[in-house]
Amino acid sequence: MKDTVLENFLSLCAIPHKSGHEEALSRWLYRWALDRGLAAWRDEAGNVIIDKAASPGCENAPRAILQAHMDMVTVWEEGLDFDPLRDPVQTVREGNILRAQGTSLGADDGAGVALAMSILEDTDAVHGPLRAIFTVDEEVGMTGAGALESRYLDGKYLLNLDWEEFGSVCCSSAGSELFSFRFAPRWVPATGSAWCFSVRGLAGGHSGTMIHLGRGNALGLAARMVLAAGEAGIPVSLGALEGGVAHNAIPSAARAVLLAPEEDAGRLARLAEEVRARFLEEHAVTDPQAEITLERVSRPETALALEDTRALAECMCAAPVGVYTYSPVIPGLVESSANLGTVVFGPAEVGFDLFQRSSSAQATQAMRDAYQRLADHWGARLSSHNAMPHWPVRKDSRLLSLCLAAYSRLFGEEMAVKPVHAGLECGSFASKAPQLDIVSIGPQVADIHSPRESLDLESVDRLHRLVLAVLEEIARE
Repeated sequence: MKDTVLENFLSLCAIPHKSGHEEALSRWLYRWALDRGLAAWRDEAGNVIIDKAASPGCENAPRAILQAHMDMVTVWEEGLDFDPLRDPVQTVREGNILRAQGTSLGADDGAGVALAMSILEDTDAVHGPLRAIFTVDEEVGMTGAGALESRYLDGKYLLNLDWEEFGSVCCSSAGSELFSFRFAPRWVPATGSAWCFSVRGLAGGHSGTMIHLGRGNALGLAARMVLAAGEAGIPVSLGALEGGVAHNAIPSAARAVLLAPEEDAGRLARLAEEVRARFLEEHAVTDPQAEITLERVSRPETALALEDTRALAECMCAAPVGVYTYSPVIPGLVESSANLGTVVFGPAEVGFDLFQRSSSAQATQAMRDAYQRLADHWGARLSSHNAMPHWPVRKDSRLLSLCLAAYSRLFGEEMAVKPVHAGLECGSFASKAPQLDIVSIGPQVADIHSPRESLDLESVDRLHRLVLAVLEEIARE
């Protein structure tokens, strides 16, 4: 790994920069650029834009943009004394592998930032007019990319450095939108016996890149249990409903407190066993560690009225989740999907959230219409939030061709092309600057967003060589 890239990355590790708290790093990068005589700007969101003049003789080449996000997902091992807002990331090198001591490493996307910094300060690099854009808050809401003014995207090529699989190049990503279904609840005194239907141990996973695997959804199963009780003639009301940790993660655990007449306790137990057996049969391969139980618990003071319980469960079960459409152009690629990710169960409102992804405007509208019909039928209020545009495939991408040719020339093997059913900041950039030819490339990073995260330093060195080679080709235009 080129020494300057590693040095830059370690400098980033010394400055806490979890999502939503990038101010210190943003100011540091801005000052870093000015100290090296580079033109730099900070916008109101905290994004940093740095310009470097073209190499002599390459002034008339088109502008190329290097882009990475400066925030990181900060997690740490249970019991570790760590303050993500104050403590630096402590790194450990094991040969060509870099890890952190008990925390996430932040190679997503600190490796991309460090690489761009290295090229900005490299006096021997050959390139045309060069710009680096470092965005904030990619991991939570991509608000930095959303706030970036289009005037900073006045280039011809953009290399996004936020990809975790070296040897492949991403050429397209899905857009997304969060849909919230909300009901005005009616609460009644709880009667009968109380039972907790609990789901644990499901595989869960990323709701974009893993949605096609057909893994079980714990919240969906809890709703199915409520619905099955009603269909069996057991008057069940909900005393609690919990589960899901993020809208973009498939829920691996959930619990529902069910209120039913004591005389129906035996039927409810048998029904729960039937629901459990059916789920285990359907998901024997995807969720072998599933634990589904029904246990008697203390009765809460209030419960959701029977009619409202049924409406909520019916709506959750009727909402289309999982894969909606596959790409008609790229075999096996999910085009549109939805994930039942989180629920709300409080005094003022109850409901659930669907996180929809798509790379098709037509499919997105069809899903939007279906959700509205569903909400109207069951009396829910539907709202949408955080819509992010998709990044469409560019069939005539010269930048993609340059990357493939340079990779083959440098390393003697073919580079894989992989569109992704997940969100990248490239969607915002493509919507604001349609002229941009964009690809996403990166080093080999494993176990991102976890204390096991690791960075392959050899892959960073090879990526550095690849980016320099592509920039030199662009400089010849």
